[in-house]
Amino acid sequence: MNTLLAHDRPHMHIDLGVLANNWRTVRRTFRGQRVGVVVKNDAYGLGISQVAPLLWNLGCRDFWVSHSTEALKLRGLLPEHSTRIMVLHGLGGIAPEDFAAHGLIPVLAGPHELHQLQGYGSKHGQAMPVAIHLDTGLTRLGFTGTNLHLLHDSRLQTDIKAMIWVSHLGRFSHPDAPECLHQRHTFAAWLQQLPPAERSITTSSSVFANPAWHCDHARVGSALFGVQTAAQYQQPLQNVTSLYAPVMRVADVPAYTEVGYAGQYRTSQNTRIATIAAGYGDGLPISLAPRGVLYLKGRPAPIVGGIAMGMLGLDISAFAPGEIQPGMWAEIYGLHQPLAQLAATAGITPNALLACTGALALRRYMSPHSGQEPLV
Repeated sequence: MNTLLAHDRPHMHIDLGVLANNWRTVRRTFRGQRVGVVVKNDAYGLGISQVAPLLWNLGCRDFWVSHSTEALKLRGLLPEHSTRIMVLHGLGGIAPEDFAAHGLIPVLAGPHELHQLQGYGSKHGQAMPVAIHLDTGLTRLGFTGTNLHLLHDSRLQTDIKAMIWVSHLGRFSHPDAPECLHQRHTFAAWLQQLPPAERSITTSSSVFANPAWHCDHARVGSALFGVQTAAQYQQPLQNVTSLYAPVMRVADVPAYTEVGYAGQYRTSQNTRIATIAAGYGDGLPISLAPRGVLYLKGRPAPIVGGIAMGMLGLDISAFAPGEIQPGMWAEIYGLHQPLAQLAATAGITPNALLACTGALALRRYMSPHSGQEPLV
């Protein structure tokens, strides 16, 4: 049964040795004090249970997640001492005491969360450690220039202790864009008015940008997984993941044969079609048809007939008869077709494609020592 299951769905190969090397590259490049790892959405689909302990063993002590459910899972994976877990969605209606009980640091989402913290210091004898979003231009979460004064209130300092001031770029893939430079200037100006704490505006894209972006704390996710996020700067990183799916059937069909639902494609001549066990239910965008390709034996084969929930068709007429057989593996992205290239074809971001496909594929981990042997 295990063999059967292994050959009827997509596999993601995750090279933990490459992930470790990418961490070392980021750590050497960043001139600030601390590099925190973003492991939201199950480490971008790679699996937080494998990724987080590896990075902790490499020296990472700061981790960023989206919400409390992720935070609690992560807390169970890592030693509590010296490990900081920041929750980007803030308190989310959860009592501050619950965050404190698990050693979690909420990243306050805006002024509306301050009332939950009023009186915390007098009740517990110490201030609540928090990080705080500053909305310098993304217009998503945080305090703006119109309510920044609320953070100046001296009474507030007995209830909260700001550990990290956080902001995020609206054009993160173009850190030298005028809008981003304006955000950086705004961030610096606001911090002059606020109590001292770590500054965090640096992310995967700006780690490799002008060192003027390097402040105290970098929040890095995409770069560790080999996703190129800065258009102007080539990041010296390697791809961590490859995605494959098996060939289910090979069939020779005559001209004018409909392929896919509602005749989405019709052959113009005698054609050989390979059916692949991957579809939108596995995270592949339907926009990949008809312009996308997958790779078989290192050569491209065009997608024809649309993307179904668990299958798609490839035109393999360019291959020799019998060259492609059921049970062989098609590369969706990897060595021959980088993740970013396939994402561009689909019209989505590489992170969106990585997170969706990684969450749904069967993951196969390669040892950080050999880079060859699957761990699971």
